Amino acid sequence: MKHLEFPKPQKQVLELVRETAAEKNVRPYLVGGPVRDLLLGRAAFDIDLTLEEDSAAFARALAKRVNGRVKSFPQFMTYKVVAEAMPEIDITTARKERYRKPGALPLVSPGRLKDDLLRRDFSINAIAFDVLTRALHDPTNGERDLRERLVRVLHEESFRDDPTRIFRAIRLALRLDFSLEKHTAELMRDAIDNGALGTVTKERLWRELFLAMDEADAPKILAELNKAGALKTLFNAREVECNRLEEMQRCIDANAELDRYVMYTSALLYGDASPIDLEGSGFSQKRARNVMQIANEVPRFADALSDAKSERQRFRVLRHASPEMLSVIASMTTASETVARFNEYRNFKIPLRGNELAVPSGPHIAKALERTREAVFTGEIAPEEAPGFARELALRYLSELRIEN
Repeated sequence: MKHLEFPKPQKQVLELVRETAAEKNVRPYLVGGPVRDLLLGRAAFDIDLTLEEDSAAFARALAKRVNGRVKSFPQFMTYKVVAEAMPEIDITTARKERYRKPGALPLVSPGRLKDDLLRRDFSINAIAFDVLTRALHDPTNGERDLRERLVRVLHEESFRDDPTRIFRAIRLALRLDFSLEKHTAELMRDAIDNGALGTVTKERLWRELFLAMDEADAPKILAELNKAGALKTLFNAREVECNRLEEMQRCIDANAELDRYVMYTSALLYGDASPIDLEGSGFSQKRARNVMQIANEVPRFADALSDAKSERQRFRVLRHASPEMLSVIASMTTASETVARFNEYRNFKIPLRGNELAVPSGPHIAKALERTREAVFTGEIAPEEAPGFARELALRYLSELRIEN
């Protein structure tokens, strides 16, 4: 058995888990992804524990020991212990699962450790580490699959019972640089071809897609999901350019404040996006419009910028672009300097207030000040000319308003 090396914070937590388990006379097991990653020599930051009994009492005792608190989800037989300056600890009761029909959420009931491991998605996630004895429990030969670098399901109906495993299989294989085991690949292909993903709500599929977008190698994973046909239930089959996905990743890496879900979704839908494609995504109207703008309007923005004769006209084109759209436009070699200049303009201020203009208040004041700010920034007028320029504009706009009324 390979010796498991835990990072220091997790090692300290597991020592507290051992002490609490001995005190309460229970046996906790570290399970799933953390065990897999530790066996692979990868950093494991999650603490996922399973107990066959008394998980609620154990969670309360552990929270007391670490001066933390317990978040309870009794309907799922799950508890979370949170404490300051410590990793979160997820504690579950070992359970069995039964699917009423393909694609439905499973019915769960208490079970033994082996039941809990056999209900999991892949063999490499079905390994448990006994926190007290440090023994490994591996009923599905997950260690062998780790050595052979394979992702393998545990039974013939796995992808039909839970089609979201299709997303997880591709995501996990590419993250770990593994391959799908031959029969697993056949089962997945059969499930996709026979419409298994159509038995799952779009909301669940979007959650899996967003998890793929969170991966370090998101462009490669998204392209592979599309190639496999896993996305056609969400927005029909379409060509997806990996280069465009990679460009989105470069934009996101350069600015962490950008909405990665909007960016990647617009790349998947590029050139042919419709609001119906976003059904189940949970996008707000603003984010949905952002997706539509990037997916459908980049050529229009590019043409308008090319046709603009002055900096002022270029700024007018960019004024209604979202930060995500601006980053995409900036990635175009010919527009990068224009966007950089526009971003400077957005942060530019002039030391002039509306009450300094000696003009009756109203919307014409803000309009005049904004036009003046633009004129100073672009060099149309000198800074010292701003008060007179703004007052003249405000009076003109006010006159126009009165004529309209």
